[in-house]
Amino acid sequence: MDVQRLRQAVEEEFAATGAATPPWRDPHPDGAAPLDEEYSRCLNPGKYRILSTRTAAWARALNRLGLAAVEEVENHLAAWRETPVEPLDTTTKLRPARADAVPLVLGTRRLDGVPGTIVTLGAGEPAVELTTLPDCGCDACDSGSEALLEELDEYVLAVVTGDLVHVTRGPGTLVATGSGWSASDWPETEPIETALAKARDGHSPHHVVQGPTWL
Repeated sequence: MDVQRLRQAVEEEFAATGAATPPWRDPHPDGAAPLDEEYSRCLNPGKYRILSTRTAAWARALNRLGLAAVEEVENHLAAWRETPVEPLDTTTKLRPARADAVPLVLGTRRLDGVPGTIVTLGAGEPAVELTTLPDCGCDACDSGSEALLEELDEYVLAVVTGDLVHVTRGPGTLVATGSGWSASDWPETEPIETALAKARDGHSPHHVVQGPTWL
């Protein structure tokens, strides 16, 4: 199994799961400034359901290819290392067929009362949070669906390929994927590249989530 075949399978499944959730263009092309009234409002929260239909496509593709089993989790809190900021409506765990690989966890909740419009991606057991999309659902922050789906795919693929490294140090987090890294509240006293190198070679003193490829 290679990444190209996996991506093809995801697109095949997305043709079905995403049939009722069309993409949309960036409403602020060429760096256009948002209107003042676009802040703190979302006229069409339902469009963000494209995120949960995309995660459904990933789940179906990984299951169809024999790379993971899909488990619906009833106890949302038990699935996560830290309690989500907002209560989740659904939590789905993709348990890789390879026993030593890291599970992928997918959570959904509501934007303005519409189910399946906010997606939280996690990894591990219990899972650490990798990202929540959209980061902000207001119309001013909307940059179109393409950027959102690319970011979602990046994190899912990082878990599946084994490129993911997640490090927790107190309130600080460091997340590396195959294309780069992001940090939140990470102390300046510990260089990020040093922290990642120690995590990858198994010598980090912090909580680390990483594992081999599912492929």
